[in-house]
Amino acid sequence: MEKDKINYETSESVSQKYKKRSQLAEIWHNFKKNKGAVIGLILLVTIIVVAIIANSTIDYNKIIKHDVTLRLKSPSLEHPFGTDQYGRDIYLRILYGARYSLSIGFAAVFVSLAIGGVLGIIAGYYGGSIENIIMRICDVFSSIPSLLLAISVSTAFGAGTFVLMFSVGLVSVPAFARVARASVMTVVDSEFIEAARAAGATKSRIMFTHILPNSFAPIIVQATMRVGSAITMASSLSFLGLGIPAPAPEWGGILSESRSFIRDYSYMTLFPGLAIVITVLSINLIGDGLRDAMDPKLKR
Repeated sequence: MEKDKINYETSESVSQKYKKRSQLAEIWHNFKKNKGAVIGLILLVTIIVVAIIANSTIDYNKIIKHDVTLRLKSPSLEHPFGTDQYGRDIYLRILYGARYSLSIGFAAVFVSLAIGGVLGIIAGYYGGSIENIIMRICDVFSSIPSLLLAISVSTAFGAGTFVLMFSVGLVSVPAFARVARASVMTVVDSEFIEAARAAGATKSRIMFTHILPNSFAPIIVQATMRVGSAITMASSLSFLGLGIPAPAPEWGGILSESRSFIRDYSYMTLFPGLAIVITVLSINLIGDGLRDAMDPKLKR
């Protein structure tokens, strides 16, 4: 009898524990089960911390100043990643350049989310001719190769940080619009939406107060996955000379300046390339983990 009572109390306490867990806590609980996602999160946090520290401790003039006496030095204790053709320390340039790549990646996704998310919500909620117009415009943009569209925008408005953010962000607008539209369509006919309409809520209030919070999970996952693509595309544009102008140490720009020396001084392209790969990989691992944690169908 006493043993049954203990088992009952134990099961009741476990039940209460899971009942009290919020939705955010549940997502974090499922996210932690994915070891790859946790490793990706640790890597990304480390890169962000390094970027913040480098931004406040490294003198910008030091990483752009030419010193021909240190030209093309191989990796050593004094210069862990070696020096470039101008005698600049590649290690310091990569550390400082993390702020450019990360800020461009996140800002570009914010642009995509702001434009594409709003268009998708409007299309999914209103439907009809409004939906057809928005989706057909997205189809037109989707028919243009992503890199070609980004190159066209960057060429039209000139190289620069904000232009780079906008051009890279514009590429992903159709994808966000489709995801947002599909998410909205799954909840737009729900009972709580009908109750909000019956209570006299305005359409804008219904869209952004009731529909958006209940359809945000796929959009968040899409945003996370797109950050890595944005960083890669921004680096590609900088490599082509359409990104942040030199001598700013953006990773794609460092690769572009070093490509002439890849045969004899391969370290000049190896380390910035690894920085891009590791950063994009960590973000993609986090995206995979979030997708599994936020999708009830994928819970084990």
